[in-house]
Amino acid sequence: MDNSRRSFIKISALGAGGMALTSSTLSPLSINFSEEDRKKLEKQLKNLKRTPTYCEVCFWKCSGWAYTDEKNNVIKIIGNEDDPHCNGRLCPRGTGGVGMYADDDRLKKPLIRTKVEGQEDTFREATWEEALDLVASKMKEIKDTYGPESMALLKHGAPGAHLEHLFKAFGSDTIAEPAYAQCRGPRETGFKLTFGSWVGSPEPTDIRDTKCLVLIGSHIGENMHNTQVQEMSDAIDNKATIITVDPRFSTAASKSKYWLPIKPATDIALLLSWMHVLINEDLYNKKYVEQYGLGFDELKEHVRNFTPEWAAGITTIEPEQIRETARAMADAAPAVIIHPGRHVTWYGDDTQRSRAMAILNGLLGSWGNRGGFYFKEGLKIPGFPHPAYPEPKWGWHDIGHKFPFAEMGITNEVVKATIPSEESEYKIKGWFIAGTNLISTIPDYMKTKEAMDALDFIVVMDTMPMEITGYADVVLPECTYLERYDSLRSAPNREPSVALRMPAAEPRFESKPAWWIVKQLGERLGLSEYFNYNDYKEVLAWQLEQIGTSLEELEKIGVKKFPRKSGELYLEKGQPYQFFTPSGKIEFYSQQLKDAGF
Repeated sequence: MDNSRRSFIKISALGAGGMALTSSTLSPLSINFSEEDRKKLEKQLKNLKRTPTYCEVCFWKCSGWAYTDEKNNVIKIIGNEDDPHCNGRLCPRGTGGVGMYADDDRLKKPLIRTKVEGQEDTFREATWEEALDLVASKMKEIKDTYGPESMALLKHGAPGAHLEHLFKAFGSDTIAEPAYAQCRGPRETGFKLTFGSWVGSPEPTDIRDTKCLVLIGSHIGENMHNTQVQEMSDAIDNKATIITVDPRFSTAASKSKYWLPIKPATDIALLLSWMHVLINEDLYNKKYVEQYGLGFDELKEHVRNFTPEWAAGITTIEPEQIRETARAMADAAPAVIIHPGRHVTWYGDDTQRSRAMAILNGLLGSWGNRGGFYFKEGLKIPGFPHPAYPEPKWGWHDIGHKFPFAEMGITNEVVKATIPSEESEYKIKGWFIAGTNLISTIPDYMKTKEAMDALDFIVVMDTMPMEITGYADVVLPECTYLERYDSLRSAPNREPSVALRMPAAEPRFESKPAWWIVKQLGERLGLSEYFNYNDYKEVLAWQLEQIGTSLEELEKIGVKKFPRKSGELYLEKGQPYQFFTPSGKIEFYSQQLKDAGF
């Protein structure tokens, strides 16, 4: 361990550690049973209290029911059968949410960094009042000295929405989410440049009706894309052709007709050669491209020399295999999906790789067609009324100016800007970190550590101790998703829906929900007008009323579906359609990139 100013504090040194979580510490309801025992379980569940929730263990946010026993302890979670995110079936992570609630190693009380003369830094337990007073006073101090923009928010998950509201009210738009740049950002940029739309989450991939599914480093079957795993199983049963591009023989590869063990970092070469085959063998969807596309001639010229033989020398994939798989895609088109994937930040060329995947989908005519990509629709949930946010002098756009197509803050750029330098005009003096283990989730640990050493103040809000909590000045224990109300889930899907999360049990220990923590800080910061409610239930009740339902109804059913208003799932044959690009077309050549100097 180095001897820098901000030393790491091991939270378990406080005696916060508990017994290891084993099957004996959970209810037997979480164990796999025989069919006879399962029937008994179903009968037993009927006598238990159930509460609607949606999962926070991954980004799919499946809706479910949390069951509590007579002591009001959460003992079982099952899927909500009316939920389009899960169809009533949860993955192992989802059912394992009970363990997050039951874990005795959770953060229990607010902690404040303290110095003991002659010893290393340590944490001491504090009351909520003391901890919140300290956080608010430090935020005010930074605001008064440097401006509100000098306080940065680095967030993830549902708590991030509450904190983003606080920070914008405070006057700071220095907000970033590590998962954006690492998971979806390059993908969303590549697809938006081509089709004018983000892919979003869940991805609008019509896997259940596809005839050909192409997976490029996308591990469906090993990851937790719940309904996509379900639909891929259906597609396999329906004899769909699966093409998996992966150096590793993955679970998906084992289910595939074609496994292409590509040399790492050469994916774009393969994608370009597939385009070459489709265009030069006249296999692309000509009518679709002519009606909806722009820049095809430029693309054709660009890929003219990118033959399978050229790609083979780069990718190590045989030329004939490249041709055969390109023809298989064309045979299935437009019911074909080049899957956009997630966790797409690999080699530094990720936006262009994602753009190449989008262009390939465009050549095959899959966007807006059955078995390709459907047109998703979601509900627009109105924000609870509050005053206009103050206009910050600078924010994430300015810090990340070298990424002009980014639509969220880039965490690595916030880290770089935090390190004092003559070149940087932005002074970042405080970090508020929530729901992300920043030490482990972004590259270059030493750069992150250097940035933290330069900070005046760090506060971490989370449910569990992890590396980043050890570097905090204040640790705020958030309760788990099973113990709180939260923002409504309204992610777009085949049909719009809204899902409710409400507490199945009281928060354990002294943990608190994010909405409460944020409201308390807002009041201490003189921002009470932005939090003009006593309980978050008031916000939810008002929002649900605006969209034609009620909190009482959602507390009973958990998920409510609504009829589509934006049109059909798919394009009709020859139907005029305006894409959301500047040209209104699928852009096979990007004038936007050229105008930006790329």
